[in-house]
Amino acid sequence: MASISAAGGAIDVQGIVSQLMSIERQPLQAMQTAASGVNTKLSAVGRVQSALSNLQTAARELTNLNTWKSVTASSSDESVAKATASTGAAAGVYDLTVNRLAQRQTLASSTFTDSATVIGGGSLSIELGTYNSGTNSFTAVGTPLSVTVAAGSTLAQVRDAINASASASVTASIVDDGSGSRLVLRSTAPGEKNSIRMLATDSDGTNTDSVAGLSRLAYDPTAAAGAGRNLTQTQAAQDASVTISGLTVTSSTNTVSGAIENVTLDLRKVSTGSTSISVATNTSSMRGVIDKFVTAWNEANSTLNVATNYNAETKVAGPLQGNNTFIGLQRQLRNTMSSTLASGSLTRLSDAGIEVQRDGSLKVSTSRLDPFLATPEKLKYLFANSSDTDSTVIGIARRMDTLITGVLGSDGAIPAATDALKTRQTQLTDQQRSFQVRLTSIEKRLIDQYSAVNKNISEISGAATSLLSKFG
Repeated sequence: MASISAAGGAIDVQGIVSQLMSIERQPLQAMQTAASGVNTKLSAVGRVQSALSNLQTAARELTNLNTWKSVTASSSDESVAKATASTGAAAGVYDLTVNRLAQRQTLASSTFTDSATVIGGGSLSIELGTYNSGTNSFTAVGTPLSVTVAAGSTLAQVRDAINASASASVTASIVDDGSGSRLVLRSTAPGEKNSIRMLATDSDGTNTDSVAGLSRLAYDPTAAAGAGRNLTQTQAAQDASVTISGLTVTSSTNTVSGAIENVTLDLRKVSTGSTSISVATNTSSMRGVIDKFVTAWNEANSTLNVATNYNAETKVAGPLQGNNTFIGLQRQLRNTMSSTLASGSLTRLSDAGIEVQRDGSLKVSTSRLDPFLATPEKLKYLFANSSDTDSTVIGIARRMDTLITGVLGSDGAIPAATDALKTRQTQLTDQQRSFQVRLTSIEKRLIDQYSAVNKNISEISGAATSLLSKFG
């Protein structure tokens, strides 16, 4: 094993120790291989856990009763109105006529030279409410907004003061109509209840005249024109009005909710004729939830197949091959998926056109499934039925949810397998660490031993050379 070098008779200490240590390290390599196998199994268990979690989420969507109440609404003319349905809307067709749209009130002042024209000072009190032309009365809602206008304020400064104080209930702007500048006041929300009343307290002592001062901007709809009603209404506050199957309904906005139960209408323009609003079962949404469940099952089934089977083509075994826990889990899942309800029009998935294939995957027959979506009560029973007294009539998706809850729960098979593998992983890590310390000690001892041998050989070689020189 050791060899004498040509120069000085020394041996190759590092080479000898390296060869010996390669033998000593063989148990460590076995530990590392075992640790790698544990890591591979942990990854496989993690993939199975993720796939089952996705399957459970999909199953729970099928057990949600609102899934089977999904409806959709459509309009024959979306330029007139768009319809949106929510859970609980009743299927049917409704005739809609949009008589008028809701609109915001707009008021305009008389013409001023420009925005720098001095208006005056004082204060403005702005209220929103409802004006009744029949009784010439104004019913205010809420607390009036008080706007302080400094003495000598210009038209632009009055606008700014209103916008700074009006708390978004009204907006003020200045419009140049070609003949001069006008202050334009607009309510920010539509509807008759958002009509504007703006009263002035003018610093010149006259609060209603339209000749001079801040009072020129006053607007009391109950007052006479030019004597407190000094702005011109260019657009009245107005509620929307629609007729639905002969019934007239008003709304302060152009969004009408509740006139058709659980249907919202977005009004867009006045109609010249009748528009059809159709509410129907949302078969597309229901089919989507079923397809999601099928896809999640196929992914879970494939993940378990890859993890537990032996691939004859690649000659590679799955990381969980022979693991009774996961083989048993796969059997439970497949039994649940192919189980039968004791009663009902649809008792098996295959009755609804969802067939189990030879590899355990599911395949959907659209021609057989889709007819059931139009009246989904049978599908709801097949997937989501529940019972506190008879487990034989519990729906397939509900059974799957219960099974996976147990498997993924704190005392379930997946956490137990994960904990066991992590414990083994920790053990192997500790063993490798301890063995590495031992290898370091062995390597040091070998270096010391062979260095001493090397020194002795060098000394003997030197003595021999000296002795031979004397006889030379």
